[in-house]
Amino acid sequence: MLQTYENSMKELNQELSALGLSIEAAIDKTWKVLETFDVELADEVYNGDTEIDEKVRECMRMDLTISMTQSPVAADWRSLMATLKILSDLERIADHCADICRYVHLLADTGHPIAPPPGLREMYGVMSSMVSDVLDFYKGKDSAQAELMKDKDGVVDVAFTHLMEEISEQMNKDSQNSKQYVTYVLIVKYIERMADHANNIANWVIYREKNEINI
Repeated sequence: MLQTYENSMKELNQELSALGLSIEAAIDKTWKVLETFDVELADEVYNGDTEIDEKVRECMRMDLTISMTQSPVAADWRSLMATLKILSDLERIADHCADICRYVHLLADTGHPIAPPPGLREMYGVMSSMVSDVLDFYKGKDSAQAELMKDKDGVVDVAFTHLMEEISEQMNKDSQNSKQYVTYVLIVKYIERMADHANNIANWVIYREKNEINI
């Protein structure tokens, strides 16, 4: 029974690692879309979300199957419960990549898209590093650092407030492009939510390791 459990967990962790790589790739491509207004790449990320959703469902199926057939207890049960929650947050991060690409496509369709507001690159970079870090924490790489993730989330929240002020100011100066600025408001909000999901994942890793709930 123990060997079966360990083999099942190894297979689940391999699938989740592959899922993590797919999501990190989607995040990288989404920034390229924001920088270049490349509509073909935007469509690739948007359509690729279906494949990521399927990977999430497969990992959830494996997780629930282990829970139902192996009757884990204590730390083993917490690990499976945390993984289920983490999968939900990862799925939302990938969804937001698709959402951002859909809105960048609309910007490109105007024929004269305005450039991303100053500070967006830095905000996106912090969010992207948070996702990479929490995926490493999940794998057990320096998971003690997970408690510091809220500090990075705070940096993203400050950047969100600054960008809202910046976009509002630009909208007043350039009212004829107000629809595009509203689109950027939505994009910035999606990035802020992606950081929130990364912070959630860090909290679930802490729960797995310490049995502490910080959500």
